[in-house]
Formats: sequence, structure tokens, C-alpha cells
Amino acid sequence: KDHLTGAGIELLDIQYDGDLMAAGYFTDGDSSIGINRGLVLTTGFAGPVNELGSFFTSNGNTGGSVQPNLEAISTGLLFNVAYFKITFKPFGDSIRFRYVFASEEYPEYACTNFNDVFGFFLTGPNPNGANYVGKNIALVPNTNLSVSINNIHPTNPNSAPCPAFNEQYYHNNDGSSMQPVYDGFTDVFVAEAKVTPCETYEMIIAIADVGDAAYDTGVFLEAKSLESAVEVVSSLEVGNDVIPEIAVADTITFSFAQVDTNLLPLQIKIEGTATNSIDYEAVNPITFVNGPGETVQFVIQPLSDSLTEGLETVVFNVCGTAANACFTQKFTLNIADPDSLYSSDEVVFLTQGGSAELSIDPTQLSNKSWSFSNNTPVTIPENGTLSSASIQVETPFSNLDDLHMLQSVCLNINHAYTGDLKLYLFAPDQRFVELSTENGGSGDNYTNTCFSPSATEEIRGGFPFAPPSLTPFTGTFQPEGDWNDILGSPITGTWSLGALDVQNNITGTLTDWNITFATFELGNFHYLWNTGDTSATLLVNAPGEYTVTVSNQVGAFTKTFTVETGNVGVKSPETAGEVFHLFPNPSTGESALILDQNVHVNALKVYDLNGSLLLTQNTAGPIQGLNALPNGVYIVNLECLEGNFVQKLIRR
Repeated sequence: KDHLTGAGIELLDIQYDGDLMAAGYFTDGDSSIGINRGLVLTTGFAGPVNELGSFFTSNGNTGGSVQPNLEAISTGLLFNVAYFKITFKPFGDSIRFRYVFASEEYPEYACTNFNDVFGFFLTGPNPNGANYVGKNIALVPNTNLSVSINNIHPTNPNSAPCPAFNEQYYHNNDGSSMQPVYDGFTDVFVAEAKVTPCETYEMIIAIADVGDAAYDTGVFLEAKSLESAVEVVSSLEVGNDVIPEIAVADTITFSFAQVDTNLLPLQIKIEGTATNSIDYEAVNPITFVNGPGETVQFVIQPLSDSLTEGLETVVFNVCGTAANACFTQKFTLNIADPDSLYSSDEVVFLTQGGSAELSIDPTQLSNKSWSFSNNTPVTIPENGTLSSASIQVETPFSNLDDLHMLQSVCLNINHAYTGDLKLYLFAPDQRFVELSTENGGSGDNYTNTCFSPSATEEIRGGFPFAPPSLTPFTGTFQPEGDWNDILGSPITGTWSLGALDVQNNITGTLTDWNITFATFELGNFHYLWNTGDTSATLLVNAPGEYTVTVSNQVGAFTKTFTVETGNVGVKSPETAGEVFHLFPNPSTGESALILDQNVHVNALKVYDLNGSLLLTQNTAGPIQGLNALPNGVYIVNLECLEGNFVQKLIRR
């Protein structure tokens, strides 16, 4: 479900039949087979992934010997059958899938009875009339031949006469130092078929050994390539989808030039948590799109108020009418409260040193972070059992719609042979990212190891598997998997770190881990000062007027700072509530955060009600060590250049 289906597919059901070891997922396949990542379905075992073409694979698994669709195109008895049965609805008028067929039978068993076979079998309405009933759409290009050993191969002198057949699609991997293990494989093929939008279809993706159970065969299915894409193009992009209440709105455009005509008419319904004509100027709640090539535009102009409402959503639900009611594609605009200290004009005084720092937060939620941790050690047994440690996350956001919001996942593991470990991050909806697999060999431990979408270095260090010299992996890395696999997952809920030891003899411990969400790039805002500077903060040393324009793709606003001379320092807020607040408060999780409002922090201190100092740090942000304190009431003192500000924190 995570790796198979792409755009324009409503997935109704997935069933699998075969040995559980016959299916898996793969990454980094571009240089080997021309597909980067996806699922692998085999007549043997789906791993280990480090076997090369010079190796040999022949594994009789527990798959069955019956699959009617394969039997119809097979030249002999079936063995080691494995297949997915997928029930779905397409949004468009066609479906397609990209794949590579590979086998250990190559090249010496071409033109024999060991004709291992594979197929995509489609059942459902045929738009040209009648129905597809187990129609195989996995065909050798420009032919009606099924994909099998005997239908694509080079010359085989071991089974003469056996001249090359469709050899232009064949890649020899026999005895090579390249992955995969199979001795031969095909080009990247595309299986496709015409369908009727919104009708229900069944697809069986099946593979089997033929003639005997020896010499494995596999098919690599590209991730997200089972698709029936409907090209609704919008200027509203994830990351550029936040507009402050104080901004002047820009135009949001939807283009239907690439939408199949048989999917029309469509309608755009205005939905979401923001109230039409109250939170933004009134717009037509329903707009119909009747003809191909139409363009529809909206201006969602927020109406400023003094309420603290967090992110309110305006959802453009592009959906079908009666004839194509299954189709829906949603685009979200978020309306954000302005920064609580915002005013269009602000007077700032130069300090005694003759400088002033001018900065602006576009929204109340900008430039904040939320950290959560689990410090309870969890044993990682050596018996192949997945161990996990969970964290309950609460933030003002519902879904991970922008990967920049996930700042980091950090962990510490004690283990004397890290090459035995597989590590995963599980989102609340159980979608997952592969963090690290069998890296470090005989090396010891993961120590202060972090993974982040913004990292530039991969955990493997450029190797197929990281060597022991890279342990204990201290630093921030890209994971082995793809962060996009959890894009759109809920943020609030239970996140888990999973650890699996694939070998025996060594037991390890996941000592602790934490996850941090941040809004440093919320809205993808850009800054332009009248000085030409483009940063969010401007340091000036002369009096005058300094104006900044804050903008993104959906709106813009300006602010003017009047800088004057004087000895009173930077102008400061009057109350602690305007300087910082605690979240969550009361705190029921593992940690709480101080969210500063651009003051000059000297120290952050936590006291009990008896006045005893418990914690201290010299930065704002997560309160380090708070999770070790018992439930109760505490005093948080923020010592700033502008004064001391105090608030209560309740832990329960």
C-alpha cells in the first residue's frame, strides 16, 4: 500500500498469496535496472540485497503451484507462485505500471521447458465494450507475447537451435559485479490499458517458476507507478500554502488543460475549517468546470481579526459529479494568525553599542519547534523480532504536508555489531521510512545519530553498506528510504522507532530517541528589505526607516521599522505572555517547549515551588531534562536582555 500505488488510484483492497519471503521492497536500483525503488516479487527470496550477478540464487519457497491466470499463459507446471491481487478505482481513462523482469534461468535455459513467467492480469469494464477478464497487459513491447524466458532472450548454444529472440530488450548480467543477483533482466517495460474512470477493477500481479522449482525469477515493480493520473495543475504548492491574515492575497490558479474530457464535468468545492466570508472575503463555494482547457482562478483574501486560531484551512476539493463521483483531488491553503507582536510600523532604538536587530516572524507559528523524546531503554533481541519505542506527539498541525516540518529524528543504540541492525521510523498511520539497514559491519553503536530531510550526507557514506569505520554514525544523515513515503501522514499521534536484529548472538539496546518538528520554513516565505537584503533579520547601525516585504506564492505584506537613537535599548514587550509561552501546558508528554518571540535570551531556568533551581540552559527551545522531573507545578524564568519573564508550567 505504501510503495505500490501512485496518482489517480483509489485503492480498495490488497491481498497477497505466496511465501512471505518472496516479496519485499528495494531502493537504489537506478544504476542496475533503471528503476530506483519499489517492490520486488520473486519465485525465491527477496533478499539479501547485496548479491551480485556473479552469485547464484535458487531457493524453493513455500509458494503454491496454482494460479489460473499464469496457467493460461504458461508452457508447463507452476512452482513457487507469488502474487498480489489489487482492487482499485482509476480516476483517469488509462492505467500504467513500470517494471523489470529478471531471472537466474538466463541465459542457459532459454528455449527450454523452464520458461518462468510473469503477468499483470486485469479484470473489469473495457471502455471499448464488454469486460476485461484476466487480460494480461504485461507484454513484450510491440507484440502480444507474455513476458517470459522464452519470449525475451539472447542466443543460447546450450539449447540449440535457440537463436536470439527480442534480444534488444535483454541485459546480460551473468557473472557481473552488478546487482541484482539474476543473470539477465529486461528493459524497463510499461504495462498499460484503457479503463473507464471510477469503475472497479482487479489487478493480479503474479510470477512463478515453470517446469521446476529451481533457479529463481523476479520482477521489480516501480514504486508509485500503478497510476491513472489526472493532470489538474494548480499554482497552490505544498510549502507555499500559508498566508498570514495580514497579507494581501495573490491569485490561485487551477488548470484543466490536461484533464481527460470523459472525466468532465468537474466541480471545485470550497471547504476547510476557515469560514467563507468570515475568515476570508466571500468566494463562490462551488465552481463547475465543464470544458477541456478551462482555467479557474481564486483570490482568497484573509480577514484579519484579533483571535488566536492557529492554522485555518481553505480546501479546494476538485471532485467529480454524478458520472465520475469517485474522483477527488484536494489542494489546501492555510490561513495563519500573524505574529502576536506584529504591527505595520514599529519604533526600534539603537543600543548603546550603536546597533539594532530588526526581524519579523510572518506568523505566530513561524520559527518554532516541538521536540518529543522517549528515554526508556528497549532491548533489541537477536532473534529477528522487531522492537519499538513509541512517542506521543502533539502539535498545532494535523498532517505532515511539508517534509521541512520534520526537523530531525535522533537516536542512541548500544550494539556491538551494527551491521546486524535494521532501523525504521513509523508514522501514526503506520507508514514508514527505512532509516538504516545493516550498516557498520562489526562496528559499535549509533551515538547521537540523527536523520533529517535537510541532511546532505547519506548514512552509508557512499558505500553499498557503511563500513565499520563510519560507526558510531555521529551526525545528521539522509536515511536509506524516502521521506516521501510518510508525506501526508498525521503529525499528532503515536510515532515509533523500530529496530530489528537480523542475526543471532548479540543483543543490543535502544537507549533513547527523539523527534523534532519545526516551522522554520513554514510557508516558504521570502524577505526583501529596502536595503536589498533578503534575510529575515537585518542588523543596522544607523537611524532611519527600514521596510521589509514578506511574500510567498499566495500573498505578501510589508512592515516598516523606524530606527531612532537612544539609550533604552531594543523596545521590549511588557508582559511575559507576549514574550514566550509553553507548549503543551499542562504537559502530558515527554517534553515541553519554550517558544520565544525574538528577545535576547541569556538563560532559561526552571524552579520548583520552594524556589530550588532544578534546570538551567542558555538558550530558548526545548527544555532539556524536563522529562526527568516528576509531575507537579514548576516556575519557568526566562532571563533576557530586556528583563526577566516568568510563567508556570504544569506537568501531569
